[in-house]
Amino acid sequence: MFPCILGVPFYLFALFYLDKSMVRNATRLFTVEEADSLLSRVNPMLSNLSEFSVRQEMLEEQLEEIMEEVRDDYRAALKPGWEELQLELEKNINHVNNIILDLGQMGIEVDDPALGVVNFNSLRGIETVFLSYRLGERNVNHWHHLDENYECRKKMERELDIITQ
Repeated sequence: MFPCILGVPFYLFALFYLDKSMVRNATRLFTVEEADSLLSRVNPMLSNLSEFSVRQEMLEEQLEEIMEEVRDDYRAALKPGWEELQLELEKNINHVNNIILDLGQMGIEVDDPALGVVNFNSLRGIETVFLSYRLGERNVNHWHHLDENYECRKKMERELDIITQ
């Protein structure tokens, strides 16, 4: 029998992203300056998030390999290190989720945890858009529409595009 979380076998419980309703508070709108001012606080969080997310992907792949073996021979589930690997993945998932929750409480939405990409709600004219930031960039210089992702982001002309205070 496999360990379960909420009645679901652990190997099926690969929570990578939190349900956005868990981290969404009232929508906060950021100016570019406000988003930039948070980067010194956000960057260490994104660095950890990226590291844990990459580690999580690796752990999930290792567990998937074991599960393929289990399909052929159930004794593979008794392989040394199996339970430790599951516990490590669970701990890693908790770290990822806690960082996503902390960012969400600041009004920041995670777009791609492995790359360290986050979004800040903002206004472009009268339209709500995302200011987009990726770990390692000097400051917030990109934006995209709410229904787009990181690959669709556009370079900003600060004085023309985004409302400032």
